Amino acid sequence: MPVASSRQAISRQWELLKSIPRRPPGLTPAELASRLEGLGYAVDVRTVQRDLNNLSALFPLLADESAKPYRWSWADGSELDVPGIELGDAVSLKLMEAFLRPLLPASIVSALAPRFELAGRKLAELAGSNAAARWLDKVHVALPALGLQPPIIGEGVLEQVQAALFADRQLLMDYRSAASGGETRPLRVHPLALVQRGAVSYLVATIGDYQDPRLLALHRMDSVRRTEESSRVPQDFSLEAFVASGALEFGDGATPVIRLQAWVHPDLARHLQETPMSADMKLTPTPEEDGFTLRATVRDTWQLRWWLLSQGAQIVVRSPAALRRGLRECLREALAGYEE
Repeated sequence: MPVASSRQAISRQWELLKSIPRRPPGLTPAELASRLEGLGYAVDVRTVQRDLNNLSALFPLLADESAKPYRWSWADGSELDVPGIELGDAVSLKLMEAFLRPLLPASIVSALAPRFELAGRKLAELAGSNAAARWLDKVHVALPALGLQPPIIGEGVLEQVQAALFADRQLLMDYRSAASGGETRPLRVHPLALVQRGAVSYLVATIGDYQDPRLLALHRMDSVRRTEESSRVPQDFSLEAFVASGALEFGDGATPVIRLQAWVHPDLARHLQETPMSADMKLTPTPEEDGFTLRATVRDTWQLRWWLLSQGAQIVVRSPAALRRGLRECLREALAGYEE
């Protein structure tokens, strides 16, 4: 038997062993074949029956012969402890690897590295004969905005941040704020959480003796060092509540909620009907204005203003008045840059 076919057979039998119930009444060969097909293995009942007969000579498998077709299960008290990885786990691990690496502590990523590598090898070996192993070639996650490249994080920064967060320790660092003009200032930081927003990683933390959580971009950190001093967590801090406050939309946690009203172009209205901007959003046709009236409850954040400006002539904000004035000034400045 060729090496590739032998590996495929071993992988199939591996999955078969894991599919057999731990106790009676068990499953028939046809039911087991159906499970294997669901995992991407092209297999018939006769092949499964042959595999069961061969495996029962090596493993404590039981066949209930009281009725046909026989039902297979593991013998009472037996355990299957086979090192390796299931096909479904391999697909899931490879799909998640890119997302997990920046969010997990370096020690955990290091521990998972052999599993990532094993998953890659398993999928590569089965790609020629198994549809499930080729699944990653058929799915892709695309960002709904301009695909900006992720900022460069200094060497060792992520590891120090993760280590301090994992052990509840304070951090010392030099930090460049967005408005500092490139100059750094020393900070003593109490880490609270690590969040990924698009291509940018942020540390949620309190600074010095202050109690209000802030967002610190990892790519603006220099000379990061974990201390052995315990970090301080505000008594009422909740990451879920922090996110819900709008802080990740570049608000300050006290961002006001507004009732947005605007005229929108029919093309944008169709998009918003499919992907509403809030749970209470309403679009009312206004034929006399060749569009729709939008009403929605949203947070007045930088992110909202960026989105409104990015829609150009497809949307005209009517209220709140302060938001309308701010957008009008931005658009005037933008227009001035295009006038000859």
